[in-house]
Amino acid sequence: MTDRLRRRLLQIGSFVLAAGLLALALYGVDLTKMGTAFRKADWRWLVPLAVLVLGSNLCRAWRWEILIEALPTTPDFEALDEDRRAPSHTLEASFSSIMIGYMVNYVAPRMGEVARTANMSARSSYRFSSLFGTVVSERIFDTAVLGLALLSGIALLFDRLPVLREQFLEPAWATIAGLPTGWIVGGTLAVLVLTAVAAAGLRLALTDEESAVGRFWQETVKPTLLSFKNGMMTLLRSPRRVAISVSTVGMWAGYLLMAYIPFRMLDLAGPYGIGLTDAWALMAIGALGLLVPTPGGIGSYHYITTEALVHLYGVPEASALTYAVLTHAAQFVFYILTGGIALLYQGTGLETLSARDQSDQPTTESSPA
Repeated sequence: MTDRLRRRLLQIGSFVLAAGLLALALYGVDLTKMGTAFRKADWRWLVPLAVLVLGSNLCRAWRWEILIEALPTTPDFEALDEDRRAPSHTLEASFSSIMIGYMVNYVAPRMGEVARTANMSARSSYRFSSLFGTVVSERIFDTAVLGLALLSGIALLFDRLPVLREQFLEPAWATIAGLPTGWIVGGTLAVLVLTAVAAAGLRLALTDEESAVGRFWQETVKPTLLSFKNGMMTLLRSPRRVAISVSTVGMWAGYLLMAYIPFRMLDLAGPYGIGLTDAWALMAIGALGLLVPTPGGIGSYHYITTEALVHLYGVPEASALTYAVLTHAAQFVFYILTGGIALLYQGTGLETLSARDQSDQPTTESSPA
């Protein structure tokens, strides 16, 4: 099976999964009530919502710019003319790259980060692997923040823990406990044995510098991994830690208000006692839906958000799904528009980015990072 065919099958599978979860979220919901809720919504809140989406993503772009600035450079890179290396990492370039990445996620799940990195690499003198390392470092950091958000969300929902356990935790544990113990133990041992054998064989091949595998490791893989490591270390290496903290707080504060404002738009905050702390907990729960490999979280976000609102706050299904559709659609429209505008502004096509991520070469003669 070729890589192209495998990629196509994964894309088709992600769309099928999204359709199934979306159908599950829509099952039994009165769509006329959803239509009524949209008609009665206070659309004046749409302007501050759009400003928050823009502001939070500018904070993300600013943080990425800081990480890119922390990438180490070689003497050859420093010797380049200023006009050849200055445009490498502007706020405009990082923002447009992020928007393109989000846009690509709706077409090819999990490929957005690759497209984002490829676009920045095409506009700079940094290696793709170095930039991708900064993206991975950023994602690890955000995952840790999301974990803290989930823990704090559980604490904030302490009075609702019985419902949370009954509706979410117990079904998940029942599924895991239902698996045969022999399968779990046997599968774990098989994976460990195969990993050990593969590692031993790979080590022998890599230490033989005269073999094709050894040369490929020394000349291609090892330099790429080194530049990737340099990108990963930027979060720790950057001297602008205060700016990283400020941009991160600004970004997540924007996410919180983006989760809360739609409750005011749909007049759900007052009747169901949903405040900023509740919006924080629901934002963290909804973010889990975005981790499912569906296009831009379609279906998975709608399902988990609707279930959380119905079971934790007693919101009617139609109103809960209206909230999920509104919050997801607002970001979908924003990312598609800004990502498309960024591509048009740069004069770059997705085919160009796809070709770029397949070659880990800098745009100049040197390998700066």
